[in-house]
Amino acid sequence: MKILYQWLREFVDVALPPAELAERLTLCGLEVESLTRLDQGPAGIVAGKILSVEPHPNADRLSLCRVSDGTREITVVCGAPNVRAGESAPLALPGMRLPDGTVLKKTKLRGIASEGMLCSERELGLGEDAAGIMLLGAGVPAGATLSAALGLDDWLLDISVSPNRPDCLSVIGIAREVSALLDIPLVVPAPRVDERGGPAAGRVSIAVERPDLCPRYTARFVSGVGHPTAPFRIRRRLGLSGVRAVSAVVDATNYVMLERGQPLHAFDAAKVRGGAVAVRAAVGGERIVTIDGKERALPPGIPVIADEEGPIAVAGVMGGLESGVGPGTTEILLESACFNPAAVRRASKALGLSTDSSYRFERGTDIEGTIPALDSAAQLIAEIAGGRVCAGVIERASIPPARRAIALRAARLDAVLGPGIPLAEAAACLERLGNRCRQSGGGALAVEPPSFRVDLRGEIDLVEEIARMRGYERISASDPSAAAPDAAGSGRGRARSIARDALCAMGFSEAVTLSFMGAADMERLMWGPDDPRRAAVAIRNPVNEELSLLRTTLLPSMMRCLGLNASRGAHDARFFELGAVFLPAARGGPPVERERLALAATGLSSPSNWCAAGREADYFFLKGALESLLERGGPALGVERAARGGFHPGRCASLFLGGEEWGCLGEIHPRVAEAYGLRGRAVFAEVDAGPLLELLSSPARHRALPRFPAVRRDVAVVADAGAEAARLIACIRAAGPGLVETVTLFDLFTGAQIAAGKKGLAFSVRLRPKDGTLTDAQIAGAMERIREALRGEGCEIR
Repeated sequence: MKILYQWLREFVDVALPPAELAERLTLCGLEVESLTRLDQGPAGIVAGKILSVEPHPNADRLSLCRVSDGTREITVVCGAPNVRAGESAPLALPGMRLPDGTVLKKTKLRGIASEGMLCSERELGLGEDAAGIMLLGAGVPAGATLSAALGLDDWLLDISVSPNRPDCLSVIGIAREVSALLDIPLVVPAPRVDERGGPAAGRVSIAVERPDLCPRYTARFVSGVGHPTAPFRIRRRLGLSGVRAVSAVVDATNYVMLERGQPLHAFDAAKVRGGAVAVRAAVGGERIVTIDGKERALPPGIPVIADEEGPIAVAGVMGGLESGVGPGTTEILLESACFNPAAVRRASKALGLSTDSSYRFERGTDIEGTIPALDSAAQLIAEIAGGRVCAGVIERASIPPARRAIALRAARLDAVLGPGIPLAEAAACLERLGNRCRQSGGGALAVEPPSFRVDLRGEIDLVEEIARMRGYERISASDPSAAAPDAAGSGRGRARSIARDALCAMGFSEAVTLSFMGAADMERLMWGPDDPRRAAVAIRNPVNEELSLLRTTLLPSMMRCLGLNASRGAHDARFFELGAVFLPAARGGPPVERERLALAATGLSSPSNWCAAGREADYFFLKGALESLLERGGPALGVERAARGGFHPGRCASLFLGGEEWGCLGEIHPRVAEAYGLRGRAVFAEVDAGPLLELLSSPARHRALPRFPAVRRDVAVVADAGAEAARLIACIRAAGPGLVETVTLFDLFTGAQIAAGKKGLAFSVRLRPKDGTLTDAQIAGAMERIREALRGEGCEIR
């Protein structure tokens, strides 16, 4: 938001130099990004008082002017059509250099010497108007500097206004902040409208069909408008504020918008078809040509201003070209409304159209500021465009009830800003900002925010306002608390930290990836047409086609991560991610978010050294990592062979915890690995993070040390090549309930000594009783039961 220092001083008599004021504003939360000293115009130019104007005796289009420069009277030959006695104009004397490089000389024009030159805007480098001399006004004294006459001695403050402070998107809004900050009066004169154009009633019919889109709509009717160029002061202020000057009427509406923060729009009343205006929602198929000359299709539901034949403006965004003010306009319908911020933002984004008006409406305008802005604009149009304002304001409103007072507790104030701030001082700070405060008992204030402060909604907002007004540097310092967080409230967070630390200790690096995937990923991962992982939720505005879907598994993200690292030469990689996946909900509801843990590895899981060769990352490496995470006493990890798209046939398994499916583990299909740029095998595991985090957040469980010694016995079998070791281990455990403590597979053998289609397995069984030392007879009986159970599974005991 660009603010002129002298414009600001019209409402608040600030005595601080611009640089000091910029610093104070920045410290209170309104960051001044830049402070610029403005050009004071060409040196040496003074205001010349035109005393008389007579025709040139030798030229029809020239005039002889007697002009006073404050010390003497000179003769100036002038050809401008607008020169007249009693006015003041910029006077350049011989010897002066104009901005275009011209050095003025005393010369004769048609036989009469001209001792100076009355200048136009273009000749002074102040504008493009060259149709006549620049009139400074009859009240400017002769000899005044051009800078003083035009107010060129000024500074421009470029202020960064945060989105929650729409009240500061105006000169008066910043002046209000300066008034409160420095505790000096704010003076905003009430508009005085001279209603000389007859009654406004009956000139036009106005209806608001959707009060939810427009809670207040006000308008005035102005007749007899002309189209002169707006005064230099208005055009200069508009230009320095970043708004292009267009015409007197449009410039007046923009000027008031910058001054008061309320956008306005002027319709050519003669082009409002049927003499009726309605605020409604656009319907399908409607189109409009906006004032920028572009035809736009209007999305259904966005707010529009329409006459009897269709839309004439996109409400709060931009007017229509056909109903806009032009050179032939004589009567205008001047609009000042309050539109729903969310509706205006939807319209702006849907049309790809952002304007000064939409910028303000999207953030929220003052519903009580519509009529003051309307009157101010009508008054200015009457002054600079010669319009006659019709009597009466046309209004349609469904103003929402006043907001409830916000309770501000002394205890809350002390807790945030530190003790020692009396409620009376807090109330004074808030009242300087326009709030109304009253004691509500119990050490609290009841605070009623003004209508223009749409951001003040809760107690903490009021605390922040007090901090701003008192100065952030006055907040008392305190040491940070070292108290441990509440275990019940932070257990899941600690569990994530435990899991991350454990995986990092195993050599994994954490990956943080985007929660998106694309259709191309599904093809690279070889998912079949009926694969449930294809049921992904599409994103309306994706970054690109590669990331157009919410991921249903962490697999695409981890494969892209492995592939990216491989492309940079990192072929030995181990990653994990704790991230979200999104599953489609039934009946069109929002997607269901689930937290998952994924592990992925490729290359060597451990590097080679002098005593051992490096080990390639495989199925068992990831399985061991998951089992290590479960060592806190959770249920045993169950494994069952499975087939999944994208995994190597025969090297994929479903994982179970406590009989419930937990996730999957397997080796990536070689074609998938190649598609992602991997030159060796890759393995991947993905499990539901919930049970794991619940286990890690629970207190560690401990068992008493065993009182009786254990006995180890081995059993070797020949089994079918397709027999699963996990099933045989479960068989051994079941055969010795309460006695078998652990079962470990320590040998797998195939070769010439084993029949075709068979394999040799050897298990180490540790037996430990709970109630006494084992005898040889008990050990022999237990081992025989185990052998018998294995025979029942089709095994031959070796």
